[in-house]
Amino acid sequence: MKKRNVNVMLYRDRRVFLFVYSDCVNGPSVSLGLPKVVPALTDADALGSAILQGLRESNATVHPARDWRADPPDREFLEWLGLANYRQYQRGVRSVDVSAAFDHEPKEIEVMPERNERRGGFTPISRWRRMLTFESPEQLGRAVQEAMQKATA
Repeated sequence: MKKRNVNVMLYRDRRVFLFVYSDCVNGPSVSLGLPKVVPALTDADALGSAILQGLRESNATVHPARDWRADPPDREFLEWLGLANYRQYQRGVRSVDVSAAFDHEPKEIEVMPERNERRGGFTPISRWRRMLTFESPEQLGRAVQEAMQKATA
């Protein structure tokens, strides 16, 4: 079974960014280009459907080796937002990590709110970790909505 990961980030202007991750030959998982954008957190079914699609795309391919100094993983994203560095982006952002291991369809999905540590990045808030038996995109969307309330900016 493939480990799959999507990071859901609530930006300070209320847009929701879905970062879909895949492994890289020479290092950690990196986002597959620019994030998918969901207009708001309010529609649980649309949110859950977008996250489910992201989980299906995660680790579908492995990224080739790359020079992390010459081509940092957040370069394209920061240019897209018009920001100089990741610290500028991170201010006021809330994050929820969604992961599952499956080949075709998920059975169990882990939803974990994160603490915005600013310089330390985002760290899991394990006491609010939730494992859910997948039933529907709406159920997944609601779990992420609840976790986002626990996440700290």
